[in-house]
Amino acid sequence: MGPDALERLEIDEIVIPATVKDCLEERLQKLQMLPEIAQQALEMIKDPDCTIRSLARLIEQDIKLATEMLRMANSAIYSQGRVVATLTEATMRMGLQQCKNLILTSSFASLIENFSLEEEWVRDLLWRHGLVTAVFCSNINRTLKAGFQGEEFTAGLVHDVGRILLATAMPDRFLQADAVDFREQGSRLLRNEFEILGTTHTEVGAWFARQNRLPDCLVAAIRYHHFPTRPSRDQRLAALVAVADDVANFVQCHQSGEGYDFHQNPFIDCLEDCGVGGARRKLVDAAAEILSKSSEDALQLCGS
Repeated sequence: MGPDALERLEIDEIVIPATVKDCLEERLQKLQMLPEIAQQALEMIKDPDCTIRSLARLIEQDIKLATEMLRMANSAIYSQGRVVATLTEATMRMGLQQCKNLILTSSFASLIENFSLEEEWVRDLLWRHGLVTAVFCSNINRTLKAGFQGEEFTAGLVHDVGRILLATAMPDRFLQADAVDFREQGSRLLRNEFEILGTTHTEVGAWFARQNRLPDCLVAAIRYHHFPTRPSRDQRLAALVAVADDVANFVQCHQSGEGYDFHQNPFIDCLEDCGVGGARRKLVDAAAEILSKSSEDALQLCGS
């Protein structure tokens, strides 16, 4: 691979090698991230005349989606300590924008259950990594008052979907490229993937997100979380995910957040360049609280 190959990947149109795409399409042809009711609900939310009650009635037609949404609505991330018993209550509490994020989050959770991997531990480990990254995104956003309204949680959750897709479609070659040890040093993981697979998990994930008509902000977070300095309309979200991903890698590698130093996080400068003033100082000052709160949230969501 030439020295600028990765850089070209990050700025050109998404291109997946035919051999990889064939494997993905063969294994994933029956899988869609967004079930029909979820797609209808997201379209309904775009309508300025959409009401909470009409949205709840639509979602209730998909029992699995409704159940997963209610579970997430009562999680530490969304509940704010108040339990809700019905989908209507949940949608009323959160509002349409949060419902949109919750639909995407719940749909992704259901999708992961349908992935059939030869090495189940890979799926479980990467799913846990998505959850850990998501809660760090949420708590960092809250600490910095970065202005996101739930999309940061969804972006953190799905940022590594490309790794799960590659593990599903090309299990042997995937494990040659990705040790799933969360000891990512710069672009080492992407270089390994490119040399062995001819593509990267960021490209595959972005391709899948576009195929499933996910919002552009999520496509950007998936594609650019290793290179958040790449200019894009959603650069700040990609930078936030990159910051959170670095913390999540440390936590999963060391089984604890003890000893993590926000001074060493390589992506905070990009977040500050995107208009989040004083990000490094605020994160250093609030490090103990962020690490503790995120660990608690992740444990609840992971069910362990």
